[in-house]
Parts: sequence; structure tokens; C-alpha cells
Amino acid sequence: MKLWFWICCFLIFKSMRTEERNFRLFIDQVNITHVDPEVYESFDCKVFQFNNRSYLDSSHTFKYTVTNLKVHAVLDFWKLKSRQKMTLFDVQLDACYLLDNASKNKLFNIYIKNLRKHANTKFKCPFQANISYEVQNMTMNEQDFPSFVPLGKFRSVIEYIIDQKLAARVIASGKIVSHPPDP
Repeated sequence: MKLWFWICCFLIFKSMRTEERNFRLFIDQVNITHVDPEVYESFDCKVFQFNNRSYLDSSHTFKYTVTNLKVHAVLDFWKLKSRQKMTLFDVQLDACYLLDNASKNKLFNIYIKNLRKHANTKFKCPFQANISYEVQNMTMNEQDFPSFVPLGKFRSVIEYIIDQKLAARVIASGKIVSHPPDP
């Protein structure tokens, strides 16, 4: 009897994990502002759409070795047909710690996993001078998210703080739309 219980549990959890998602996450635009020319040699980002998906390419090069990097991250969400903003998180984190250790926040884990998958080099502290840290064709896989995610719009603001000074701000906006599962 116990064996049947565990087999049933396995099948239920497996089907929950592999259930096709009925939504797509699209990034409409990414803007980089407040880039400190004393810190960055370059900082670029572009988003493009291909095969009904959003992809992101970015690169940044530091002028000097960066050992102390903090990130202030905010994620705001508006449900479909609602004007009320929900702030899903507003946190300040040690980016070096976040890159080296698993986070308890599932959204950060999804982001770090995709960052590592699409990066040209390992993102870790200290960040070296004159090395181009690049991410190419990064996309968010809906299978990484829970099976139900509400439809709506989002805005993400990420501020990079180096030596207690704002070094750059990245603002991304997009939407979560209904989409039939892939065949």
C-alpha cells in the first residue's frame, strides 16, 4: 500500500511540474539610465522579439575592479484590467552574496539561473576591470514559473550601487499575456 502511495505522489508532482503554461512573459523595453562614467567603460542592453518570445542581450565593462556591489531591486505588477499597483518586492541586496548563494526568493533564483545559462563568463565578485560581462539571448522560460501566474503588466527597476553610490539604473517593462501551450 505504501508503494502505491509514493507512486501516486510521484505521478501527481511530475504532472504538476510538467504542465504546460498558458501564459507568456514579454519584455517590451529596457532603459539604462544614470550610468556613472567613472565606474563603467560601457553598459548596453537591448531587447528583441523572435518566435513569439522576448530575448535580452546586455554587456557591461567596468573601468576598475568592483568588489562591493549592492543591488536595489523593485518589481511592480498591475493585474489585467486593474490600475492598482502591487509591489511584489522592494529589496536591497549584496549582489556578490546573491550570485554566490541560492536565494530564498524564487524569482531571484529564476533570474540567476537564466543569467548563468546565457552569460559569456561567470558573474561573480570581484568583477574585473576591462572584461566585457555579456548575456546573449536570455529569455525567461515559463516552465520555471508556477503553473498559474496572473495576467498583467510589470515594471522592474534594478539599481546598481557601488561604493554606496548609484552606478547605474536598469528599468524593464513588459507584460504577461495569455498564450496557448506549445504543441
